[in-house]
Amino acid sequence: MEKTWSWCRMRPVGTSLPSLLFVLLLPQPSIFYSLKNCTIDFNDSAKVFCDFNKITTIPRGIPKTVTYLSAFLNNIVTITESDFKGFTKLETIFLENGYIKYIEDGAFSDLSALTTLNLAHNHLTKLTDHMFEGLTNLRILILNRNSIKCIMPLAYKPLGKLQELYLNLNLVKNRDVVNIVSQCPSLKVLDITDNDFSCFETDLFPFALQNLTALYLSSPVMRNFSIHSKVFPQLESLFISGSGHGFEWDVSDKVLTNLKTLDIGFTQLKIETYKKIFQSLVSLENLHLSHFGRIFDKRLFDFVCGLPSLQKFYVSQKNISVIDDTLLQFCSNLTDLKLSSNVLMNLSESSLRMMTRLTNLSIDSNKLSQIPRTIRNMSTLTHLSFQSNQILRLKCSDFLNLHSLTEININSNRISTFKSCVFKDLKNLKVLFVESNLISQLDDTIAISLPSLAVFNVSENPLRSIEKGTFHNMSSLTDLNMKSTLATEVQRGGFEGLVGLKRMILSINYHSGSVFKGLQQVERLVVYISSKIEMTELTVSEQRTLHLEAVQELTILVDKNVYVYHALYIIYGLKKLQILSLDSICCPTPSGIFWETPNLQNLQIINCAELSLEPELFQPISGLRILDLSHNKMKSLHFLIEANLTKLEKLILANNELTIINETVFEALPSLRYLDLTGNPFVCECSNAEFIDWLVRNKQVQVVDAFQYRCFSPRSERGHFLLNFNVQLCWEFSSFYYFVSSSALVLLTLLFSFTYHLLRWQLVYGFYLLLAFLYDSKKRRQNCPHIYDAFVSYNVHDENWVYEELLPELEGVQGWRLCLHHRDFQPGKPIVENITDAIYSSRKTLCVISRRYLQSEWCSREIQMASFRLFDEQKDVLILLFLEEISSNQLSPFYRMRKLVKRCTYLSWSQAQSHKGLFWENVRRALECGNEPADNQNPLTTNI
Repeated sequence: MEKTWSWCRMRPVGTSLPSLLFVLLLPQPSIFYSLKNCTIDFNDSAKVFCDFNKITTIPRGIPKTVTYLSAFLNNIVTITESDFKGFTKLETIFLENGYIKYIEDGAFSDLSALTTLNLAHNHLTKLTDHMFEGLTNLRILILNRNSIKCIMPLAYKPLGKLQELYLNLNLVKNRDVVNIVSQCPSLKVLDITDNDFSCFETDLFPFALQNLTALYLSSPVMRNFSIHSKVFPQLESLFISGSGHGFEWDVSDKVLTNLKTLDIGFTQLKIETYKKIFQSLVSLENLHLSHFGRIFDKRLFDFVCGLPSLQKFYVSQKNISVIDDTLLQFCSNLTDLKLSSNVLMNLSESSLRMMTRLTNLSIDSNKLSQIPRTIRNMSTLTHLSFQSNQILRLKCSDFLNLHSLTEININSNRISTFKSCVFKDLKNLKVLFVESNLISQLDDTIAISLPSLAVFNVSENPLRSIEKGTFHNMSSLTDLNMKSTLATEVQRGGFEGLVGLKRMILSINYHSGSVFKGLQQVERLVVYISSKIEMTELTVSEQRTLHLEAVQELTILVDKNVYVYHALYIIYGLKKLQILSLDSICCPTPSGIFWETPNLQNLQIINCAELSLEPELFQPISGLRILDLSHNKMKSLHFLIEANLTKLEKLILANNELTIINETVFEALPSLRYLDLTGNPFVCECSNAEFIDWLVRNKQVQVVDAFQYRCFSPRSERGHFLLNFNVQLCWEFSSFYYFVSSSALVLLTLLFSFTYHLLRWQLVYGFYLLLAFLYDSKKRRQNCPHIYDAFVSYNVHDENWVYEELLPELEGVQGWRLCLHHRDFQPGKPIVENITDAIYSSRKTLCVISRRYLQSEWCSREIQMASFRLFDEQKDVLILLFLEEISSNQLSPFYRMRKLVKRCTYLSWSQAQSHKGLFWENVRRALECGNEPADNQNPLTTNI
């Protein structure tokens, strides 16, 4: 996200060999958890979807335990005998919209549990005798839109329990219908519309279809419908259509006594034929007429209204423009009237007055410019729809005395305002749809007139403002949709009174917390922000008074061309929030925003350019189960490693800019079961070898369409499948690399051990000599003068001897000027610089050596610096004075001193106890030595 990460964490040598063998012996796709070309449904693992992948065969690897399989839009040509072997629990198969031409005999023999088989929109031409063998429990068979013209005599024999058969748009002939009905006695629904038969007669049926309840017939060449016996004793619905040219209806009385629904559509049917049809259907309750000719004959409606049992009448006819007083005068028993998709411009004032039982009236998709006067005073009406007309305004008398009305639909008109008097008689109205009109403002008109309203949809209007008190008397309202084509300004108190509201959709342009005052009970909220607005950050007090305590599901959508700052203030205080969707909200996300939503389980953040997330953002919502971060141009998933999402089960990262995936991301998500990475530009290099290996061996996470992921780079791999990338070379290189690295590490370890045991003191000594060399070079550049005759280097524990023996003799008696660190070092100056200055400001360095001296770090540095000066300048600048006997082994850390002591004479106090005068004389001679240029004799190389 905020950074581009590149991982290539290769395996150590101990595990690289098994990995190499694993890649060399790639298993069959059947053992992969991520199915090839298919996806297991996240909520129901028994459902598998292989849609839109244009598969050429039934994919291998589908679990045998699935109950639902869909392969919509496929390129399968043949269903083989082995495709469904072992699928004994499969109940539903959808193979719609493909190229299936042939199904091998016995292909379905193992599908004893199958109840639904959909093979619609394929290229089948023939149904063989054994094609459906094994489908003994099939209930629904869909074969629409194939090219079936040959059905073998025993094709339907295994389908003894078939209840619904759909064969429309094939080339089925009359004799095929005989086979269907004779072999499927349980059939309830038969659809054979648009097939190759011209008649439908009693003779086609050797025995009655006792269970058939719905029959669909349609054919442009149908000439005859002839039924003279009760071959359909339970038939309730008949759908029949065609050209109607020369069509004959020959049905005996009382053979279709149970027929209640008729859908008929003939373009050239004679009026006399309509009369015969209606006279033979004595129990008809529901009638749908469509496409009944260019010239409308009013006698048709007379025949219809003459049906004593008719209750629902639907008319779809393009040439009915006016309903006059006489057209429906005999339809007094109707309860439902639908006059849709006509060209109605007017209904006469008395055209519907005789319908005293009418409850549902729908006049949709016509050309009405106003509410017809004829509906006034129709006290029985409960549902009224004038959707998709050209109504400009509502008058006060439009709904006069419609006291029983519970639902009105006036969507997609041109209404711009409401008057308070319009709804004054609609005290029982519960549902009002005014979507897609021209309403720009809402006042208290609705609240005053509609106290019982429960559902109000005023979406897709140019709604500009909501005034205070608009909903003050609407305690019954539960659903409110105010998605506007403009951002709506909600005045303070605009939602007061909505105490029962549960679901709300809103477009806003105001940031104050008071916007949501009155919405304490809302459980589902959708907020649209569609215009460019400035939203300031709320104060803490405002955040705590957003009045949305009950919200469980929240969606915030922002227009992609709009930048909104602090849009997430709405989330504050939503303790019950479980589902949150943020669309195109690309402003900075406060790291602590989710502390207010501890119960969040489903989070969606989509459509943001270069979304940047931090792990801290997710710390408060560790119980998150679903996370959707698709379409965000993310480049890294590093934030997930420390996000603590241990309960996350579903992760969607589709259509981002992820190139390299680190396996450690998934190690931080132990509960993950579903992962979608489609549409990312993967790099096919060794940097992704671990991810590819994880895709192959993972058995917990289903990676959606993993086998379809393609390489974006490098150029040589572009377009290739990611899982086809040869990672073998990566493992071989890794093995060689780690072999060399391990060998080098072993050699370095041995060398270090050898050096430590044999040369450790020489190395320490050399280190201090290096420091001395650096300081010596510095002092030589500075050309420091000799201020003292000698610098006395001693340990603090030997201080008494120095002050009681050395100083009185050398300074008091012999008159030398000595430098002592306790007395002459400059306060505040670094001790190393003091030591260096003392050595180089003195002609000699007198080291008073004891065992404690050798154990002191600073004394060691002093003698080593002086020693380096001795051997570098080749002058007698160093005098060694031993207070006690010390063996050469104890001088091991001081390599040069040990070497000097072994071959040269030195001053020893312990050996001079009885000859102190001679001892101090030797010290004087050592201090004097080197005063003259010719005097270069070193006392360390002369017997003293």
